Amino acid sequence: MSNKSKGISGRGLGVGYVTLIMLFAVICLTVLSVLSYQAARANEKLNEKSSVFCTEYYAADGRAKMILSELDNDALEAHSSGFFAESFAELCNEYENISVRQVPEGFSVSFSEPLNERLKLSVNVVFYNTPVESRYSINEWKTISADTEASDAPLGVWDGSPLG
Repeated sequence: MSNKSKGISGRGLGVGYVTLIMLFAVICLTVLSVLSYQAARANEKLNEKSSVFCTEYYAADGRAKMILSELDNDALEAHSSGFFAESFAELCNEYENISVRQVPEGFSVSFSEPLNERLKLSVNVVFYNTPVESRYSINEWKTISADTEASDAPLGVWDGSPLG
């Protein structure tokens, strides 16, 4: 009987080792599932923010294109009148939040459309005195910060001077 008990205890692992390995596997799988869930939630939030930004951008882009279309019609009307400089400047004064300045090629027109509370779409277009191939060219069409004071403020970056 003593041989029998020696053979059983020497051949196999005890129940305690198997339980510890199973507990370790369960803990590892639980941690991995929690991390996977958090990554999926972060990805979902990023997709929602991206969708909102795209909607805001294309809405502002559409409004800016409508203004550009109206300005192009005004340029066409000014060209047909024969007095482009006077007619175009007069027609541009009817718009709000549009700055017009005369340049050698014609007129530089700048305006912006708000995207959201932090960004706006800035547009700069030059309308030509004499239409060569087209009546205008777009010099700038980009998003910029809506708060110009915040974008000009210096950042609190360490300049390398000794601390203290």
